[in-house]
Amino acid sequence: MSYYKYSFWLVPVLLIAAIAITLLGAGSSISAHAAKITLSDEKKSKIRKEEEHGLKKADKLYSRQAKALAQQYNTAAKLVAKQGGDPQPLLDAADYFKNQSKL
Repeated sequence: MSYYKYSFWLVPVLLIAAIAITLLGAGSSISAHAAKITLSDEKKSKIRKEEEHGLKKADKLYSRQAKALAQQYNTAAKLVAKQGGDPQPLLDAADYFKNQSKL
């Protein structure tokens, strides 16, 4: 009966070895694939920014909406400052929309 004890240990050891070989061997191909995805994502984001810029220029009401948002953020920042909070994130958003209204 003692020979069955060794056969039970053989299966988990072989399984662990197979998993280790699979993970170590696949690591290089996964990183190369991730690099390809990153490059394509950078191209996609550049194209998306160009398209958004063109759409913003084409929309006649976008500059008005951005200016109104900038004013709303400025008023909200004043209220936050009165109550003792940090208005800087709201002022940053107001500046962003103010710059967007000039497109």
